[in-house]
Amino acid sequence: MKKQLLSILLVLVMVIGMIPVNAIAEDSATDSSQTESYGEFTDGEQVISDMIEQKGMYAHPRIIMSEERFAKLRESIGQDSVTAILLEKLRGEAERHMNEPVCQYEIPDGIRLLETSKRIQRRVAALAMAYNIFGDEKYAQRCYAELEAACNFQDWNPSHFLDTAEMSTAFALGYDWLYHWMNDEQRTFLRQNMIEKGLTQVMEDYEDKPRTRTYRWYQDYPGDNWKLVCNGSMSMAALAIGDETEAKDIASEVLTYAYKESYAFVRRAYSAKDGTYSEGLGYWDYATYYLGLYSSALTSAAGTDYGLADHEGLRKSVDFVRYMSSNTPKSFSFGDDRESRDTGWTVLLWLAEYYQSYDIASTRLKKIENDSFNYLDLLWIDEEKTPDSASDSPTDWGEVGASNASFRNTWEESGIVTALHAGENVYKYHGHYDLGTFYLESNGARFFTDLGNENYELENRLYSYRIRAEGHNTLVINPSQELDQKEGAECLITQFGSGNEAYAVTDLTAAYEPSGAESVVRGLKMIKDRECVIIQDEISLSAPGEIYWFAHTKGEIAVADDGRSAVVTVGSEKMWVGLISDGGTFTVMNAELLPTSLPVPNQTDNSEYRKLAVHLTDTKDTTISVACIPLKEGETQPSWMPSVKAISEWTAQTIEGDVNADGAFNVADVVALQKWLLAVPDTKLANWQAGDFCNDGRLDAFDLCLMKRELLKK
Repeated sequence: MKKQLLSILLVLVMVIGMIPVNAIAEDSATDSSQTESYGEFTDGEQVISDMIEQKGMYAHPRIIMSEERFAKLRESIGQDSVTAILLEKLRGEAERHMNEPVCQYEIPDGIRLLETSKRIQRRVAALAMAYNIFGDEKYAQRCYAELEAACNFQDWNPSHFLDTAEMSTAFALGYDWLYHWMNDEQRTFLRQNMIEKGLTQVMEDYEDKPRTRTYRWYQDYPGDNWKLVCNGSMSMAALAIGDETEAKDIASEVLTYAYKESYAFVRRAYSAKDGTYSEGLGYWDYATYYLGLYSSALTSAAGTDYGLADHEGLRKSVDFVRYMSSNTPKSFSFGDDRESRDTGWTVLLWLAEYYQSYDIASTRLKKIENDSFNYLDLLWIDEEKTPDSASDSPTDWGEVGASNASFRNTWEESGIVTALHAGENVYKYHGHYDLGTFYLESNGARFFTDLGNENYELENRLYSYRIRAEGHNTLVINPSQELDQKEGAECLITQFGSGNEAYAVTDLTAAYEPSGAESVVRGLKMIKDRECVIIQDEISLSAPGEIYWFAHTKGEIAVADDGRSAVVTVGSEKMWVGLISDGGTFTVMNAELLPTSLPVPNQTDNSEYRKLAVHLTDTKDTTISVACIPLKEGETQPSWMPSVKAISEWTAQTIEGDVNADGAFNVADVVALQKWLLAVPDTKLANWQAGDFCNDGRLDAFDLCLMKRELLKK
């Protein structure tokens, strides 16, 4: 019993350590790289030495795949499994490429070779895989033809270095996976081009030599997804040829530069607090799948990734993706994301393996059969490690000091789901002026949505509709030609409660100060047993002014005669939306710039959207509270009406497992839990494994929820 209590107390110490402390800064570094250690990493020379020790000289394949891995996949041919479905898709993909001409050097927008690089990568990966799995030499021949054609390109467009990076990934996979099929002359030809058009070019970026680049990505701080795409790609190429005499020195240098900046960037980009990725959901996928390729290549070649991906923020980012997606799952498309993007991403398979938490993979495994072929699935799929069901996961996600929060009443598709986006306005890193925006989905129908990305080459893009606050589900105060939210403003979650009345609050004052705001507070609440979502704004201006409240939809909007409510229809689903605060009426507006905004020609067509709007004039202090309630079949209005309560009085009411019933899980709860645990009979703890209720080898928010639930039962 004493040993168990000691273990329990140790876990409680860990729990206390997980509780947010606002005074702790996440990253105070000001230079572009860390000066301290980088996990277990020493330098690129050591990586190549480890690779040779691990695999032997000239041992291939070693970039993510191996002979054993290919053999294991071959065993699934013809079976009744998801892997077998993937293999048949692979065969079909390879056959399709047999009848296509090789790619040509094309820069259609005058800037990017990127689509060609990506296309070559997909072709090379599929064809080289098909050769290794099915054994037909025609696939190897067609694969080499693609690589040979790219070798004859004038360059891989290093001015836009993503293009060179993605092409280098293609060559890393092709060189490694076809190594034993190729002859010496073919290997030498590919290797020389990898050095000349790839590794030599990236060294000029690392050393900041005076070359024309659209973006000095390596020197940028804190940087963006390019850090992982470019460093990961070039490291894979270096690993593929690093034991060759003419490549060893430059490969060692590339591995050193790439690892240090990638290691530091992972710890900057994935918030250790809540896993939020700095560039939003869509770029999370792009950056993270290249991190997955990079980590997997290091591990397969050298036996370890030296701690590259061993970061709590990365692990938590799985929750960021899952909770900021709906139950379908579709993304909450804030920032430079695509509207309602499917988030059942392949990289979840890698994260499941890396963290030995296989429930992470469940979302992707459910989607493979109906999705188009993606070679990344075959890199990471392992059906023998059956994912656990995640249907018992907490339905609320967020915390004070975080950038986002989300709520749902169930994980079933029939449920109602909503989320609030706060954080920081950073346009350079794929941000929009969208602090306070929200989305709302019910029974799979997206009632209020963000419109998504705008063309990067658009002149005056910064002032375009989709970038400005007026193009999001948030407020506009005293509109003008200036930006309608402040660049660099940081507005985090200031209140959070989980339970039947779950809520999140953010103080948006900093975003609207240039518009004359003295105080702007937005709260989003879900009342679960009533299936109601409330969006409430409490606004105080320095002088009477003009205020807009916006919510965008693709649905049909029917406003009541008195303007105090509306019904939004999406397909066969209907949502009643009502103003429950005093004053104001609803109107319907087109998704286009206000007359006061700077005209921006050639924007993306937004004609399929409308927005529900509230427009107040000559207003100094006001509350705008809007209730959204799904209507059941035959209903024209809801059977009940919520009342308005000041945000300062919001509580979560009943919270499953909240020991102190204060609407939050905090230090006081930990103290109370400690008292509970000390009083729990020995036999009651027989199945409790050091606090790990999910049996996934870690103590996390899921475990805390279940821990509280079990304690209250006892």
